[in-house]
Amino acid sequence: MDILIVGGGAAGMSAASKARRMDSSARITVIEKTGYVSYAECGMPYYLAGYFQDFKDLLHYPVSEFTEHRGINVITNSTVTSINAGKKYIDTNGKSYKYDKLVLATGATPNIPDEFKEYGVSLRNMESAISMNSELSGVSQVTVVGAGVLGTELFSLLSKKYHVKLISKHEYLLPHLDPDMGNVLNNLVQENNPDIEYNSVPVSISKIQEKYKITTTLGSYFSDYVIFATGIKPSVELAEKAGIELTPDNLIKTNDYLQTSDPDIYAGGDNVATKNHVTNYYGYYPLAQVANKMGRTIGINVFGNKRIFPGALGTTIINIFGYQVGYTGINTSLAQKLGINFDSVFIKAKDKSNYLHGSDVYIKIIFEKKSGRLLGSQIIGKENSAWRLNVMATILYSNMTLYDILYNDMGYEPEYGPVWDPIIIAASLGLDKMDNYV
Repeated sequence: MDILIVGGGAAGMSAASKARRMDSSARITVIEKTGYVSYAECGMPYYLAGYFQDFKDLLHYPVSEFTEHRGINVITNSTVTSINAGKKYIDTNGKSYKYDKLVLATGATPNIPDEFKEYGVSLRNMESAISMNSELSGVSQVTVVGAGVLGTELFSLLSKKYHVKLISKHEYLLPHLDPDMGNVLNNLVQENNPDIEYNSVPVSISKIQEKYKITTTLGSYFSDYVIFATGIKPSVELAEKAGIELTPDNLIKTNDYLQTSDPDIYAGGDNVATKNHVTNYYGYYPLAQVANKMGRTIGINVFGNKRIFPGALGTTIINIFGYQVGYTGINTSLAQKLGINFDSVFIKAKDKSNYLHGSDVYIKIIFEKKSGRLLGSQIIGKENSAWRLNVMATILYSNMTLYDILYNDMGYEPEYGPVWDPIIIAASLGLDKMDNYV
């Protein structure tokens, strides 16, 4: 069998590796438009912030691991230009490659406004990380545009080395957070680097000698370097040209086996619509763990649909000035949009037993009024918040209710949490609310 994979990122290389383990005789080829495959995109902000010096530390495996040890043909610096789905081959750099099964792991590209592309850069792949690291040498003032996950993390990490200004078009950082949690985060970040413009966007950027003059909704200033973290655009052009069905949101539509409208073409990663495990509606979750799991699932299913991909929760956790900040499931805005009858609990507690003088942890839970089923959670804290968020994600995936959470037999150790853990307290308060519903 000839298996052809377009894209050497998380989904593509996971698919290739799993397919090889499934069948030692399959002919597997990966075509990647850049010079690198299988790297840690989430580690790039740490590389730019100087946590380590060698970009090769970001590589999970060198290309030779796949070509020499796993028997996977990897072609880098090659762009696929078209798919002939009828005759089952693709064209790239003047060559054609046939396939029995095709995997589209084409990822996404940075979404920088056209008028600013010549003035700003973005972080998306290994080559951009290497280039940015070199360009930042000698720089003093850095501007980050965009306060989503990447922009906020860059703002936090780069502030250790540079004077960094952040421009956010929202009222708070991480717009997925609800306003109460967003305000908490704003106040905590203010203590570390207050140079943030909220409710602001760039209006114009010009280069004057070696500086960039940036005019925003709120004023003008100069910066040495401009990074845009203004979202990404899924790379679906190949699929669209081949006649593969897309969603109204311009994402590749797949079934439960990650099979597209063409039964011999699969897709996974940052280019597909993903079912939300809480709502069963489809959304966009361009996250490393989701892409890796999609790739592994596809590597199984190209030999016959055997494994369903169940969807995702969008679980996200990042480091912001030493605070573990994250969310999973849906927020109140989406719950309202979907017409869900919900309620929520927001608490401030301690992450350790009182006599160990722990720090504050903020937890919000969103739950369905009638059933008490958990719908989403948001967490901010200095210590032990990442594992608490993962507990909440497990609860969501298991469709547990507030009652289940309260009586879940979690382990207790004073260093890691009080005997009444903040998760348990939040669930208990939610149950008290349910008792009062008429």
